[in-house]
Amino acid sequence: MKVVDKKLLFIHSSERDSGAINDFKISLPSHLLACEPHQQMRLVLNDLVLPYTWYNVQATNNQFTLVEEDSADPSHYHSITLRIDEGSYSAMELAAKLTWMLTYWSHHHLTYTVTFDPVSAKFTYTIDPFEWAETYIGGLTFNTDSAHSLLGFPFDEGVSSSTGFFTHLGAGLGNQLVSPKTVSMMFTDALHFHTDVLNTNVDKGTGEGRTFHLSDVFAKVPINTSPFNNIIFQNMNDDYLVNIADRRVSEFHFWFTTDRHNVIALNDDFSFTLKVEVVEDDEKTLVAQNSGLGELLKLMVLQQHQQQKQQQKHKRGDRKSDD
Repeated sequence: MKVVDKKLLFIHSSERDSGAINDFKISLPSHLLACEPHQQMRLVLNDLVLPYTWYNVQATNNQFTLVEEDSADPSHYHSITLRIDEGSYSAMELAAKLTWMLTYWSHHHLTYTVTFDPVSAKFTYTIDPFEWAETYIGGLTFNTDSAHSLLGFPFDEGVSSSTGFFTHLGAGLGNQLVSPKTVSMMFTDALHFHTDVLNTNVDKGTGEGRTFHLSDVFAKVPINTSPFNNIIFQNMNDDYLVNIADRRVSEFHFWFTTDRHNVIALNDDFSFTLKVEVVEDDEKTLVAQNSGLGELLKLMVLQQHQQQKQQQKHKRGDRKSDD
């Protein structure tokens, strides 16, 4: 393949024609990105600079349900689904937030204290010891938009067939519940950058998630810096390259998701560079040229053969006339 033309597109999300920072479209004059019928265009993500300023608590990871049970009759329980306010939290700040939320929304007016152990990186949920004689913590449950990672719980265990919730009791002592896993304050470990240009990348995360299939994921951007810094992505080997089927491009659609394919809300605009190359297939062109030359030579041989036959015919006619 031979590159016959190359263009760099410097795109800033603030230049979008529609959509939001995390999901937008841009329009282009149709003559800027075009190729001839015997040519093909391909798209490469050259680089990306993204501010790491999104909230680690968002609408897709902030929900959980508190269950309080009657110690005399465990079949009597009360549950309430809660949502943590969106924002950027440290583990200590989230512990203080949970202390207020659980106490305020407790059905039995219990006083909760949530503490974070920086050594084990786990939360401990405790009811005031003078209040838990008749009621104890039944557990925390999770479903969609789950806060399981934030609160130190696994996601894929203890599914209740009746409610569809993910139920976890943790290490409980009646008035105390310790998160079974370490707390993760990361909203996502990486971002998936999507484009509407057809490609041959494959993943299993979208749809029903049961099988691998062609994906609209253009590139995977790792989170390799601390919050409130810039994530700088540089494509060194043209790994993220997709072929453009159309002969002209007048619009692009770009959007981000988390590494679990959940929606992510970004707080600040970002920029990236696309490289659009126009290529020709040298071998295919050479074969086509050789085929054309072969057909021409064949035609010339046939013409010469026909001329020789005509000349021989004329000679035989001249001999007969002489006789």
